[in-house]
Amino acid sequence: MSKSEHPPRKVYLPLKDLDKCAVCDQSTNLRLCSSCGERIYCSSECQKQDWSAHKLACGKTDRIDLGMFYPVLAILVEQCHMHQEKPIHPALRHAIVNKPNPNAVPFSFPDGSSAKLVVLGDEIPLNQMGSRNWWPSAATDKVRGKLSRRFIREGYLLPILTSVCLGLLAEMYTTTSGSGSKERRTRLRYNSQPIADFGIACGSARVTSQDRFAYYYLCDETLVKGQDPDDHYWLYFTTVRGQEFTLDCGMFTFNMCYMLVTQGYLSLEESLAIPFAPAFFRDKIIQKNTPQLHRERKRFSVLRDPTLQEAVVHTQEGLSPANLSRICAFVKRVSGRQCTQTEEHLLGTYTMHSCAKIGAVLTSGRWKQFPAAPMTAIEGDPGELDDIDDSSQQWWDHLQKWKKLKKEGKFGDQTVRDAYLNWEREYEKTSATKKANKKGPR
Repeated sequence: MSKSEHPPRKVYLPLKDLDKCAVCDQSTNLRLCSSCGERIYCSSECQKQDWSAHKLACGKTDRIDLGMFYPVLAILVEQCHMHQEKPIHPALRHAIVNKPNPNAVPFSFPDGSSAKLVVLGDEIPLNQMGSRNWWPSAATDKVRGKLSRRFIREGYLLPILTSVCLGLLAEMYTTTSGSGSKERRTRLRYNSQPIADFGIACGSARVTSQDRFAYYYLCDETLVKGQDPDDHYWLYFTTVRGQEFTLDCGMFTFNMCYMLVTQGYLSLEESLAIPFAPAFFRDKIIQKNTPQLHRERKRFSVLRDPTLQEAVVHTQEGLSPANLSRICAFVKRVSGRQCTQTEEHLLGTYTMHSCAKIGAVLTSGRWKQFPAAPMTAIEGDPGELDDIDDSSQQWWDHLQKWKKLKKEGKFGDQTVRDAYLNWEREYEKTSATKKANKKGPR
């Protein structure tokens, strides 16, 4: 398509707050127009006086409740994790040689932090990811499958959330209506209150060491910590009256498996491919009855960021290098570091994906058939507290001793892999003896 077919769009911001009457500038007893939520009055008299001007746009606003629409955003996050452009997690491309089952005890780093250890061996073919060959010692097939899904959803959370917000900005907040226009404006609300702002919050999430990962590569003796809950990101929304809501779609890797059912939001074929999407929407009821999940440090508006508004006005043609640079600069402000080349590529890909999906939902009116409230489910870990397994910590302690003796020349050409296999054989013998002793003589 040529640029002439798609002139630059314009972002139309919603009300920021209830500040003053549109007619008399009074700042008390304020209320919104109940039909569109886009005009403020202090009295019915002022509303009647303004009607001749306001009626040209009033009634042409589709106000979509956030509680009904947030599943679209959660599904977009899930689709980004599943996207073919996202790099495959290294732990899915190497065989797991230890037993990071749900009952495995986390091991301790020298810096005092703890995580569940995943020991990675040889690389495996792509068609064996998630199979028995990938992780032979999994307690069950269900446990094996869940671990693979946790790895799939690890990483690139900030680029994904940024892209989803940009899709919302580009497709919903460039719509408008006015005199002679056949178009309808779409806006988010929560109950009767318009959403005044949305964006990305960063801080820390409450995660136990049992639910964190660390990866040890036998090939080069590299130890890598997994996704850091102290460098966590989620979405925030505020209403014109100052109410706040959050949506966290990044906790599945940390074993917080609060899911929504995608049926009703996707086609049958799509929902079969993605039946569930991780999402924890902290609405008014959740806020009253549960403790805080996050400790917020900063937040960054996407809706009201002028550089991002400029970046999305041409998304109908794609993202130019200049506009992609604007988005990368925003991500740098949020994270405090430069985007990698992979992150930059994903930002462009994911943003266009989010624009296409949200645009299709809005223009087709499919959102009108969405469930009033999403169905949710929780995917738990079977046997997490049964038969506690501390092998990861024992292996780590053994490895530190082995390294010292190796430096002293007591193990010759023995590799870390050889050391692990020898240790594993001894550990299995010891475990079998303990189990036999517990059972006693028959």
